[in-house]
Amino acid sequence: MSKSIIIIIPYFGKFPEWSDLFFETLRCNSSIDFYFFTDCDIEIYEYSNIKYQKISFEDYISFVNNRIDLNFNPPNPYKLCDLRPLYGYIHYDIINKYDFYGWTDMDILFGDIRSFYTEDILSKYEVLSTHNVRISGHLSLFKNSKKNIMMFKKIYNWKEALYKKDFVGIDEHGLTNAYTLTIVDKINQKYNLKINNWFSVLLSKLKKKKLYLKEQYTTPFTQIPWIDGTINSEQPNTWYYIDGKVTNNRDGLRNFIYIHLFIPIIRL
Repeated sequence: MSKSIIIIIPYFGKFPEWSDLFFETLRCNSSIDFYFFTDCDIEIYEYSNIKYQKISFEDYISFVNNRIDLNFNPPNPYKLCDLRPLYGYIHYDIINKYDFYGWTDMDILFGDIRSFYTEDILSKYEVLSTHNVRISGHLSLFKNSKKNIMMFKKIYNWKEALYKKDFVGIDEHGLTNAYTLTIVDKINQKYNLKINNWFSVLLSKLKKKKLYLKEQYTTPFTQIPWIDGTINSEQPNTWYYIDGKVTNNRDGLRNFIYIHLFIPIIRL
């Protein structure tokens, strides 16, 4: 039996103009469940793998604070991105029946997720990211384990980060550091030292062994080199969504796990 996956998506305000196509790409990933907390009109997307709870932004924040005993008071829904490392704990009643849980954005269109995150990969790794240097805010998956669920408590100053009005980004850099930094790294970081030893290097490698950090080239027009080494405006500028797969005009038959919507999409 395939390992079960659920992706948690709190979203408030108004769905983006491409939401019909976004939900179509979710429907095509029928073996993965997507659970929304939202005040948007989601009832029209009657797909078997779309779960949801209609709730206001204010009531959702009250639920979060009651669940985790916080005084979280975000000024806008975007700040919820800093809450992502806590999803496994906050929504344990939802994720507890699944092998993996995760998060995603709505400014993307998915290809065939399972063709990238195969059963073999899900069996070997506990954390999966679409970037090779950090946990991704676009899409990340976590094995349903106590270690992963409670990892947010190892994020440096995580409560202070949540209480800041502006988005901090602990879902990416903060959580990545929690998984990868050794005690020596943390001492170096805190006191601006340069201590190093063989044990620290070995421990760092062991900690990263269960992390599947692989660049999936999902966001063109950035300074991150593309598959062929190009950067910025030289990167692929025409993308296609065809039969549940994402491709472009530059990389032949190569499929992509998703495309981050910086450019218009042609649907065929």
